[in-house]
Amino acid sequence: MRLLTALFLMLVSVSTHAQVESQINFRGQNSDVIKIEQNINVVRPVPYQVPSTCTRDIPYQSYECRDVTRHREECTWIPSSEECHTEYERVCRNVTRTREECHTGPSHQECHERPSREVCTERPTREVCRTNSQGQEVCQTVGGGQSCQTVGGGESCRTVGGDRICRDVSYTDQDCDDVPRRRCETVPGHNACRNVPYSERVCGNETRYRQEEYACMRTLYRDETTAKKLSGEVQVHFLTNGLVEEFPLHLSVQAPDAKFETFTSEVKLLKEPQVFVFLKKKEITSQESATEITIQGDVVFEILDANMVSPAFPVNLKDAKFNEANSVLSLGIEGSISAMGKVDAVVTANPKIGRSKIVAELKASYPSAHAGVIGSILNLNLANIMQHDLAKKNDVAIKLTAPINVDGVLMNAKKPVMEKAYKLELRK
Repeated sequence: MRLLTALFLMLVSVSTHAQVESQINFRGQNSDVIKIEQNINVVRPVPYQVPSTCTRDIPYQSYECRDVTRHREECTWIPSSEECHTEYERVCRNVTRTREECHTGPSHQECHERPSREVCTERPTREVCRTNSQGQEVCQTVGGGQSCQTVGGGESCRTVGGDRICRDVSYTDQDCDDVPRRRCETVPGHNACRNVPYSERVCGNETRYRQEEYACMRTLYRDETTAKKLSGEVQVHFLTNGLVEEFPLHLSVQAPDAKFETFTSEVKLLKEPQVFVFLKKKEITSQESATEITIQGDVVFEILDANMVSPAFPVNLKDAKFNEANSVLSLGIEGSISAMGKVDAVVTANPKIGRSKIVAELKASYPSAHAGVIGSILNLNLANIMQHDLAKKNDVAIKLTAPINVDGVLMNAKKPVMEKAYKLELRK
């Protein structure tokens, strides 16, 4: 642990506020300490008494009369009467109707005679030789001529479906109507009562109050300045994650006014580093005694590489496919993708004739019922949000957004990439 001496850039006097500023150079250390020690003038309200005139309420009795609203019940006899109303009764009657019933008759065979024909072929000739009794070879030509035969003929048959046979069949059905009926009931005689307001004069003693002045002392406050000592330290911790890169930090502690009742701290980077610096904690507490105000501060930073905090986005989205059965648009993922984020998708139809139309617009988080990643596929559920049908050729514009999964405030001016846009084609 290294010890830093606080750099006091502003001295404290009456009606001014204290500010302590220091520069810390991070070189891979785990912690630093900023010591605070300064004489200050503290303004506090001090009570004092002054003569004054006060008032108090004195009760007394007064005899008074006033009108009070009361109620009495008045009843009127209502003789018996007959109340009638119309009711509708459903009345049905049987009617005979006819309908056509059809069926297919039995199948049968149809046959016809096929003509026969004569097929002839030429027989080849050949020479046959033999030796006679005199030892001479005698040859003769045999064969030749035509060979004919009758082919085809006979009967050819096929099965033909039966004819459609229809007939009128009678059946009984019901016709119903709502028939009005007048119903009457006798209402017996009865009393109808109501509360009727009336005014009554009421008199009696009532308590009243009158104000009376008397001499008293009143407490007032005036500001007085008291010299005190401001001391303490601010512990600065670094969660390095094994990363070492030198860069300066500026840290200041100040009181907003001369009362020194509260303290705040501010931190900022004096140079933009390659690593990301997150402010995880910034807490300043104080305790006051008769002669001293003690400050205790705790500031925590975490140093992270860009690859540790930057969201993962696919290198490319490809192979857009639409499943008409469940209205899910599937996109192939090249590379990696963050486990959670948001997707903003617009599908536009580009017909050969006519103007382009927006088919669907989806804004959803993933994973959710509308968007999710399974393996290397990003699925978008377009059910119930499609405004038009897809054309043969469609454009898909998608923007993915993902958060930094690190607690704390990023102090770097240069932020990691939080979103990425894609454009691809969808063919039906």
